[in-house]
Amino acid sequence: MRRVESSAELQPKKIALISNDALGNYAAINPLAQMLKSSWPGAELSYFSGSRVGFISERTPLFDHFYPVLGEGPRFFGHFTQKFDLVINVENTAMAKALATFLCEDDGFLIGPCVAPDGRGDLAFEPGWRGDLWEDKEWIAADIHQKYEAIHTGYIGELFARLAYQSGPIPQYQMPKEDPGEVPDVLMATAASLDSKLWPIENWIRLVKKIADRGLTVGLIGAKPSDQGKFWKGANDEDRLVAESPIEDLRGVFSLTQVVGALDKANFVVTLDNGILHFACSTQTPTIGIFRHGIHRLWAPPVPNLVVVEPGFGRKVSEITVEEVFRQLTEFQIPLGNF
Repeated sequence: MRRVESSAELQPKKIALISNDALGNYAAINPLAQMLKSSWPGAELSYFSGSRVGFISERTPLFDHFYPVLGEGPRFFGHFTQKFDLVINVENTAMAKALATFLCEDDGFLIGPCVAPDGRGDLAFEPGWRGDLWEDKEWIAADIHQKYEAIHTGYIGELFARLAYQSGPIPQYQMPKEDPGEVPDVLMATAASLDSKLWPIENWIRLVKKIADRGLTVGLIGAKPSDQGKFWKGANDEDRLVAESPIEDLRGVFSLTQVVGALDKANFVVTLDNGILHFACSTQTPTIGIFRHGIHRLWAPPVPNLVVVEPGFGRKVSEITVEEVFRQLTEFQIPLGNF
């Protein structure tokens, strides 16, 4: 196994792509997966992730095979025998690095973090700007696209694509969707993976009431409450939101493909920086995304239907006011009246 030194070396027949199974991580590798299929249309692309993205991963034409390694743990290594001539890993966890090395053929190529073949430490990254970027701990820096001239934005979807030797325009998300039936005018997603992403529940309650006062219906989407608390923060606050505001509780009602369909049918979406935001950005639906400062440069997709609300340097998400979020709705010319 070896590092790539030139894209001309790559003529893969079997590609393994590894990422975490948070919905946002699934979205972040979506443009890369499209580009891999375009670069090598005859190659077989296998996706290694976890059960949280299994339903949607198995329903996209991008992947020939899906393996829910996360959740199975080390047991996976005991029964899997396939090898790949190109392995791309975008995660820096011990499991992902070991998996990348395990999956690679003896004469195959490895891209991204991985364990050295002898198991003693990590395999050094390739020399040049790609190796430097893999080692860089400041991917949210405002000038990262100037520091590395081969990239044009700080968006994580582009960073992954360039690190994997893909050139050309970065495609927008391609997500499978199903019609969920009727949906409210406005859809909201209030849970996230970290406490620092959360917006106070009192703000969500006020925002829902302001929108409802304009005659629009509002729905809350996300995982069913019993699962929400396992993986995401804010599940208990969501119960309070349902109890204290005129929001329809749609948590766990839709499959992931139906969530995409619901977001596509809604008039607009208001969400934290979470997987729902990325799914909304695969549609044309106007979307308000509430981000932490700096993180927005890495994780906000550069699409025209997204308006980013971030607190600014030195402020927390919790300091963003209802007025700041509500005001952004006028960017979409939503008929909500004057604030």
